Amino acid sequence: MDLRSDDTWMFQAKHGWTGNIGALKSWNTALFATTVDHVMDNYDKELDPRMVDALTNATSRTYGFRTEGEWSWNGGTHLYAGAYLEGENVSGTHERTFLMGPNMGKTVYDNAWQDGRIECWGAFGEYRTSVGIWDLVGSGRVELNSATAEDPSDEFTQVAPIERTVQVNPNVSLGAGVPVAKHWRLSLWRGRAQRGGSITERYINFFPVGQDPYEMLGNPDLEAEVNHQFDLQVKYRRERTSLEFDAFASVIGNYITSRIDTSLTPRMPTSPGVRQYINLEQALLTGFEASWNQRFGDHFAHRLAVAYTYGQDLERNEALPEIAPIDLRYTAMAYFVKNRLRPEATVRFVGAQNRISREFGENVSPEFTAVDLNVHYELIDGLSVSVGVLNVFDVAYFEHLNRSVRAPGAPPLYAPGRNITFTATWRIGA
Repeated sequence: MDLRSDDTWMFQAKHGWTGNIGALKSWNTALFATTVDHVMDNYDKELDPRMVDALTNATSRTYGFRTEGEWSWNGGTHLYAGAYLEGENVSGTHERTFLMGPNMGKTVYDNAWQDGRIECWGAFGEYRTSVGIWDLVGSGRVELNSATAEDPSDEFTQVAPIERTVQVNPNVSLGAGVPVAKHWRLSLWRGRAQRGGSITERYINFFPVGQDPYEMLGNPDLEAEVNHQFDLQVKYRRERTSLEFDAFASVIGNYITSRIDTSLTPRMPTSPGVRQYINLEQALLTGFEASWNQRFGDHFAHRLAVAYTYGQDLERNEALPEIAPIDLRYTAMAYFVKNRLRPEATVRFVGAQNRISREFGENVSPEFTAVDLNVHYELIDGLSVSVGVLNVFDVAYFEHLNRSVRAPGAPPLYAPGRNITFTATWRIGA
């Protein structure tokens, strides 16, 4: 569906104090609230034949506060601690008018969000100190998560009965960093994080909310997802060169994902099926990110970055869904005319993704290479222009996570071909 209109209201109030009352150095408090009313429809979709006109009016509201203080002592010891409240509520009606078939002329109203509500109360803290050459960090958070649907749909409760759910989600992490040689630094991290399901994961009611047309069905009985993660970071710093490498491994219990349920019938005739949110007993996510930045003299520099993630359902020894393939980017930059003229070229290579989940409805995606060019020039102080050519060689490609919004077997959702951009920026007061 396409967004037809959007009406957003935002409120925020902040108070900050800075001073010295013993070890207390600052205290900050913020209040916030937002209301979003938006309308989506399929009126501009090219459907042949057009069987149904669909319209959705949805309202989402968020509110909350956060208050935190900072304490510091001689020797580089710091403590950050505070508390927060975060609330969210979503309601909306999915209106379907049949244009063909035995229900032609009939309009059906579906309770898409069931007036789902989640409220989280929490307290957190982080402690930083140094012991010799070691920098140590410890942090923790505990959250009380309360969730329910105030207007449950009969068709939903027949599949998944709704009761108010209350979860206590503790989180803790420990980290240590140490210089291991001249210009080199090593950091190790160990964390345990726990989260409850979102409103969508718990209460969405036969409604497509992703990149594809599968209707999603919530699961109010989802267990809290528990992530045990290890990180290893290696950094190298010199005046003109920097290297960073971050490897991670996560073993996740009660991993929240979704799976096609062929026993469920979609509400829209154009939908290929229904996916319901579920817990996997145990999943593995592991991978790395690496970057290399280097400057040559006063006029040239380059940057290389690569990221890769491997996901596996350990319960059934299958690939996890929605895992992007390896992504490598190389950028060469130049600086002329006292850094006012800055040409730049970027080459991006993305590998094929053959590790897919058929039960999620994924398809394999091929590798691609794309090149972008950009020239930035500062005409005078505060006024600059940029001209770019994106996808210089007009490569036809699509991202693995950009799935088709049409029926299965339809062409994928391709990225734009070659296009030229022009940007002018004026900074007032520069």
